[in-house]
Amino acid sequence: MIRAISRSLLVALCVLSGSAFASGPKMLCAFDPVGANGFIYQLLQSYRLDAMRAGVALTMRPYTDEDELVRAFEAGDCDMIAATDMGARLYNQFTGSISAIGAIPNYDDLRVLLHILGSSRVAQHMETDTHQVLGVTPMGGAYLFVNDRTIDRVERLEGQRITILAGHHDARHMAEYVGMIPVDATVASFARLFNEGQADVSYAPAAAYETLEMFNGIGDKGGIIRFPIGQITIQLIARKGEFDDAFVRQSRRIMSRLYNESMRVTRQFETDIPAHLWVDIPEEAMNEYFEMLRQVRIDISRGETREQLLAANSYHEEMLTILRKVRCYNNPISQECAASDRE
Repeated sequence: MIRAISRSLLVALCVLSGSAFASGPKMLCAFDPVGANGFIYQLLQSYRLDAMRAGVALTMRPYTDEDELVRAFEAGDCDMIAATDMGARLYNQFTGSISAIGAIPNYDDLRVLLHILGSSRVAQHMETDTHQVLGVTPMGGAYLFVNDRTIDRVERLEGQRITILAGHHDARHMAEYVGMIPVDATVASFARLFNEGQADVSYAPAAAYETLEMFNGIGDKGGIIRFPIGQITIQLIARKGEFDDAFVRQSRRIMSRLYNESMRVTRQFETDIPAHLWVDIPEEAMNEYFEMLRQVRIDISRGETREQLLAANSYHEEMLTILRKVRCYNNPISQECAASDRE
């Protein structure tokens, strides 16, 4: 019996010697605004364990600044990064378009989309000549945090100052489309600008209320508009060829299995926000928001101005079409499903 066990261990060691363990662990650099104690980083610890079971050893390093994360990746300090859609747009326009303005209005649509991303028919879009997407998991809807809860209709956005992240050209175009005043910001500064009163509006997932203390900017008169202007996801990006094709496929499956836990945490963040701070806009106003955001995306596609061209370069036409089909699958009576200018 002992000899049999020894032989089994020897075989296992021989197998591992030809795997990723032989060349040492790969470095996964993960963006989390809270750092190693944040829910993104903790969620990815589960991914790391499953990757190890799949034969790839990973060590992890947290980054609280996504720009710094990208610089580390470009410098070769990271074999794989976990970045938001904004970071992913630098490497994959298709998955970077998941956060297209107003394109995924609810979590049911998001679930359908992430199921599609796991299918072989879109696999060719999950990679470019230089990089691959190794999986996507949700981080929550991006809501408008406002310092005045009467900002509950599209027309009331005019003249309001809104933080716009560097490189988020579609959000900038949205702001200018409705007459808002863009306030330049970064992932590291947008919450501070809102909290200090340098902006009237900022967009962020519900987690930012507590983790980035955005309750300070809301104050006594503000709130959070219960209508996501986009969906934020965490995406794993690696240089093409860094991992073999079998693991790339396995990695995408591992990330898809994190959906339920990620959504559980996301919904908990949303539930933990005091109920009176949520601004429930009237149904007709919600339709106004939805149509305004759709027109913003259509306007961007025309590419007539410099800002439109920059924003258009952020979007992948195939992804926008998929997103429209997902919306119409879940809500076939929507006006856009029969519109002549549908995406």
